Amino acid sequence: MSRCMTLEEYLERFVDENTQTANEDVGLLVSDEQAITLGLFFINGLAGYIQCVRDGRAMLRTRADSEVERTNQVIDEESTDQDDFIN
Repeated sequence: MSRCMTLEEYLERFVDENTQTANEDVGLLVSDEQAITLGLFFINGLAGYIQCVRDGRAMLRTRADSEVERTNQVIDEESTDQDDFIN
């Protein structure tokens, strides 16, 4: 039975197998397809994060609007009741 690797183990293994030293720099040997896939993965992740932030703000805004609406409704009900007592 094969053991699943953690992300850290996978990345270490990938770097060990796909790097070469060049002077003081380290080069990573990846194909064009791998580079494109990584770029698309990054873009999708970033877009998903931005969407979550937008949804969270919209949810907060909706909750705040609901609270204001409820508060206004309670104030209207209280003023109506007080007016009935006065008249």
